[in-house]
Amino acid sequence: MSIKVRNVTKGTIKTLDKSKTGVEKTKDNIVNIKDKSENAYNSNESSANAYAINRLSSFNKSLPSNAKTVSKLGNKSLRDTKTNLIKTKDKVKTIKSKLAEKKKIKKATKEVKAVYSKIKKEKKVAQETVKATRNARKLAKEATKRTYQSIKAAVKISVKAVKAIIAGVKMLISAIMAIGWVAILVIIIMCLIGALCSSMYGIFFSGEETSLNGMTMKDAIIECNQEFSDKLESIQNENPHDDYVLDGNVATWRDILTIYTVKVSNGNNEEVITMDGNKKQILKDIYWDMNEITSEVKEETITEQGVNTDELPKEVEKKVLHIKITSKNAEQMKNEYQFNSIQMKQYNELNSNEYASLWNSVIYGINSGEYTNWRQKDASWSNIRIGNTNSTIGDIGCLVTSIAILIEKSGVDTNSIVPFNPGTFVEALNNNGGFDSKGNLYYAPINKVVPNFKFVGNIVLRNKSKEEKLATISKYLNDGYYLTVEVKGATPGNQHWVAVIGIDANNIIMVDPATNHTVMWSAYEWSKTSQFNYFKAN
Repeated sequence: MSIKVRNVTKGTIKTLDKSKTGVEKTKDNIVNIKDKSENAYNSNESSANAYAINRLSSFNKSLPSNAKTVSKLGNKSLRDTKTNLIKTKDKVKTIKSKLAEKKKIKKATKEVKAVYSKIKKEKKVAQETVKATRNARKLAKEATKRTYQSIKAAVKISVKAVKAIIAGVKMLISAIMAIGWVAILVIIIMCLIGALCSSMYGIFFSGEETSLNGMTMKDAIIECNQEFSDKLESIQNENPHDDYVLDGNVATWRDILTIYTVKVSNGNNEEVITMDGNKKQILKDIYWDMNEITSEVKEETITEQGVNTDELPKEVEKKVLHIKITSKNAEQMKNEYQFNSIQMKQYNELNSNEYASLWNSVIYGINSGEYTNWRQKDASWSNIRIGNTNSTIGDIGCLVTSIAILIEKSGVDTNSIVPFNPGTFVEALNNNGGFDSKGNLYYAPINKVVPNFKFVGNIVLRNKSKEEKLATISKYLNDGYYLTVEVKGATPGNQHWVAVIGIDANNIIMVDPATNHTVMWSAYEWSKTSQFNYFKAN
């Protein structure tokens, strides 16, 4: 049996060779048809179909004996011709399309290379500019934390937009700095500063380094706290005494910064994101306008308990130094400074509780969480009972609230208590024997309800100097422990616990579950800091 072979001639339409299956005469005629068809393909005939029909008609007249066979072959040839024409047309279209795509790709590639070359040149220029400025790169890293679009939204007074800036800040800076596009950083910084200069919301980023001089709002706050502490110490040194009493509390930093922002912005949206010597002086003036310290020494008869428990109390004469802090709140200062209607609008906006967490980012640092707002008298949990007592978190929950603050700050797994807050924490402790019949806390159950947070021990600070107390607290903080500190002397019926979250200069920074004060020894007398508990997070 012979194998059928399809002959292909370049540039012609393919036909089937029937040489081995028909009579010789038919074979010659088929070959003749093929040759004429090939010639016809390049002829000036307007239609290949018409040409095939005419030739087949002529062929049928000259070959009456094989009409049926030839007709079949002709029809097949016609079909093949038509099919091949369609395929050829489609193939031509495909080739043209691919060529067009290649041209587009080639053009796009050239454009990309041109852009890349331009970026490289801009990058080189930007790098030279950055090198010429001592702190430019550091400024770029910090300033990139605020995106231009988010700032524009913030200017339209959208709390969510302002919060979104902080939420997206780390992702933006990580992405850009990882690639190293210094040129892009410079552009973003320029847009960013331009937007923030017309917005009072820049205050919420003033705690980060955004000034060429490296000065931040946080630095200015530390200086004010230190000056206050130095003044208290100076009064004690200049007035000989046997004992002293500290009355009153300093104004909260949220109130101070609200007044500062409105005063500096002046209703005209002057920028408040950067800090310099002039602005720092304005802040200090406001600070001391809102905090007044007076003192006097009095001869007093004090009743003291004997050293031994069997000794009777006795009366002794002592020189007692009374230091009084008289503070003003933001409501008082807006009237004292006589804010105009535009400033009052700014004041009312910034004073909204919706901005509480943003103020905390300036006071405590940009990574501070919602835990800085937890207070034992929060309506969400203040009425929850402590153990089987009639006392509530609002009554005696300062210690357990402080521990909840530290647990949240540590970032340990609290998935067994969802959502985690002082209220749910106390409920979990109640279910695990966390308190005695008087409401005193047992520490072992803490590790039971939050397995990765464990009570380690207690350090007594009584009879230590201020420097010794500061050094001891600093050591444990630096060793990675979490501290709750008792600040009222731990006398019967008079004790209070706070959560310590850091130290700035010689000031201990706290989250106080009872107040909004942040500097421990400005709000509470250092001599009455009696002890602290320390915990470890795993």
